[in-house]
Amino acid sequence: MGKTIAVPEKLKEWIIHTFNRGISPVAILQGMVDKGYEAKSAYSTIAAVIGPDKLKEVDLNQLTYEYEDVGISTTNNKIQTSDRDVNILLKMEKPYILYLDNVLSSEECDQLIQLSKERLKPSTVIDQRTGEIKLATGRTSKGTYFSFDENELISKLEKRISEITNTPVENGEGLQVLKYEVGEEYKLHFDFFPTNKVDNSKGGQRIGTFLLYLNDVEAGGETVFPKVGLSIVPKKGAAVFFHYGNSKDQVDRKSLHASIPVSNGEKWVATKWIRKGKIYE
Repeated sequence: MGKTIAVPEKLKEWIIHTFNRGISPVAILQGMVDKGYEAKSAYSTIAAVIGPDKLKEVDLNQLTYEYEDVGISTTNNKIQTSDRDVNILLKMEKPYILYLDNVLSSEECDQLIQLSKERLKPSTVIDQRTGEIKLATGRTSKGTYFSFDENELISKLEKRISEITNTPVENGEGLQVLKYEVGEEYKLHFDFFPTNKVDNSKGGQRIGTFLLYLNDVEAGGETVFPKVGLSIVPKKGAAVFFHYGNSKDQVDRKSLHASIPVSNGEKWVATKWIRKGKIYE
């Protein structure tokens, strides 16, 4: 006979109430871990209240993220690349986030926008359940992709991002440019793939996101990280880099983020997703 777990009545009521509201057991488990519960203990507690069959898809290894040295030198609040000095405006360790200035020149921003205007299509998302790419109501921007080394500007930016993040150019997905108009947003999401949908033959898991701001937004459009209470205001030529994958194939769920609706003007950004291994040979 298995060991009976004594669950405090208030905690039991909270789990049942939350589950009956339609919140998934995995989300309840993650919420308990975020509040300081040890993963295995939280798992056993929830299983005792609503049954272990509701937690079949849980990977306990993914619930407790082990932070590692990202390997980025930030001496004197600057990162030196081969063609410019990038200024560090903000640094956070858990999750690892850098807000950087002077990443792009104003001319580079304008040029990238001009190259993108005639190529824009409705943006897609990765389904966290199936891993499929699809249109979604939570992402209302328009965007386009540039292929690896497509032109001189793209090659220059790929090299610069590689030097800033200390990752091989070949580990980066093709640069994506997005345009958000008034009211458009990207609701809360993760950038990493579902663990059962990682393709190691194509670079494996995403481990980091480099988000470039191509214009100054009149109002709204901030990038928010709700689990750590951080909101980053877009600034032309600036960028935010956040890292969420380690050598143990864990992913950092504190990297949950969103682009809040633009309330005035428009917002242009470029995104480079970085994978654990090489995409291109």
